[in-house]
Amino acid sequence: LGKPVCPFLRTPEHAVEAMLRLATPAEADLVYDLGCGDGAISLEVARTCGARCVGFDIDEVHLASARTAAEAHDLSALLEYRNDDVLELDFSPATVLVIFLVPNMLAVLAPKFRQMKAGTRIVSYHFPLPDWAPVTTEETDHPHTAPPATTSVYYYIVDGSSSNDEPSE
Repeated sequence: LGKPVCPFLRTPEHAVEAMLRLATPAEADLVYDLGCGDGAISLEVARTCGARCVGFDIDEVHLASARTAAEAHDLSALLEYRNDDVLELDFSPATVLVIFLVPNMLAVLAPKFRQMKAGTRIVSYHFPLPDWAPVTTEETDHPHTAPPATTSVYYYIVDGSSSNDEPSE
């Protein structure tokens, strides 16, 4: 079957705002933006929260755009963009994960997230983590559908036990 691939769709601004409202990143956090694309989410994290953010993507064209935007907004000191496969990452340094990835990628990554430090916050736009129960969800518009519909931002906290694998009812 090969590795799952995730197409690039820009996360809508109102969804980014919801993600940050739920995850509440702060200056002391290290935020990982998985599948960062053009860096829109990580740029907003640095701009509004002052947190250090590392964006990961496999598309060098999008990463170049993200780096250019970071420089243009004078945020390069807080932002780093890496050409890395998110399926191969060590997530342990992160205190917050922001995600807009497709379900087949989330299915591969979700077990790895359970191994993260207790208290790590995870927000996922549009697709829930399989076999995890969100702490809360927030409805938001999803303009990538025709006609436009609503979707959710899912918020999770790693609790350091296997209870994260209990699906919500």
